[in-house]
Amino acid sequence: MNRIQRIVLASAALLAAVPSPAQESRQLNRIQTPQTATKLAPGMLPPGARVAATSHPVSASAVDQAVRQVAAAWNTPSLRQLLADNFFDKDRLLDALNRVPRDAKLRVLAVEGINTLAQWIEKRRDGAGEEYVSRVSAIVRTQVEFTDPRAGFQRLDGTNELVLVVREPL
Repeated sequence: MNRIQRIVLASAALLAAVPSPAQESRQLNRIQTPQTATKLAPGMLPPGARVAATSHPVSASAVDQAVRQVAAAWNTPSLRQLLADNFFDKDRLLDALNRVPRDAKLRVLAVEGINTLAQWIEKRRDGAGEEYVSRVSAIVRTQVEFTDPRAGFQRLDGTNELVLVVREPL
């Protein structure tokens, strides 16, 4: 071996011996499928409801309509009616919205992901037959728009997860 080959070989051996910095690793989360998503704990079903034997795809338009209904009610007194009775810290959320400027509007930019978390069948509220009830997670890109007296027109972007209950005829 000539001298240049020995230097290249020695430097390659030195580089291999130097520890490389550790990189961050991500935790792997199981992807929900219709077979695993519809399994509910015994106490999670409402009285008189039963687990759907097969998964029923939730209409994207129904989820989009529900998201837009929440966005339209945001920063108004009618939002209270859309929140579930068991919504965590409902009063705290509504009190926090009282500090938001009155002219602030929530605009939906995109509904990026829809995932069915749970699904069951129960009697319709009007008593005429049965309906699919689905608990759905929707990832929504939003923008809050308002006019600040000092800074002028403001846009605040955000990505939110909304957990919705969608009712569809059987």
